[in-house]
Amino acid sequence: MSINAKSTSSNVLKIQRPTHSKKARKPRSRKTTASHTIAATGILAVGLVLVGLSLSHLAEGVQVVTGSGAATAWPMAAGIDLGFVALEIALLISPNDLRPAVSRYASPAIAGTLAISAAMNALAFASHAQGSMIFPAIGLGCAIPALIYALTKTGATLAFHKK
Repeated sequence: MSINAKSTSSNVLKIQRPTHSKKARKPRSRKTTASHTIAATGILAVGLVLVGLSLSHLAEGVQVVTGSGAATAWPMAAGIDLGFVALEIALLISPNDLRPAVSRYASPAIAGTLAISAAMNALAFASHAQGSMIFPAIGLGCAIPALIYALTKTGATLAFHKK
């Protein structure tokens, strides 16, 4: 019996299976959860409230600087504040191959409209301040567009997170 076992084991060939090279794995993106959606909604809602506040002060600043009426100051204010929000969202959702082209035009426009919004908000806030309260008024006027920008960027990043 030991002879049969020996001869059988020498007749058995081990089959080698070809090894497949492992394909490069695509990085998995984290799934959007309900908490992402809730956080994005809350953040963007706060941003929307601040846009409303900024629009009224921005329109007032435009009226002071240009001497225009409300009928032209409000659309100008909307174009400035909503323009930088829309451009930032466009940057966030643009595909990687288009992002440099979008950024070439959007980034300077965002910086310019943020500066104009801050200046007009600061002017509107300061026009109602008296004495040394003018400095905090200017600070608040400048802070509003910066906060709108941060809220938009954060909320939109959460909202457009790939599923």
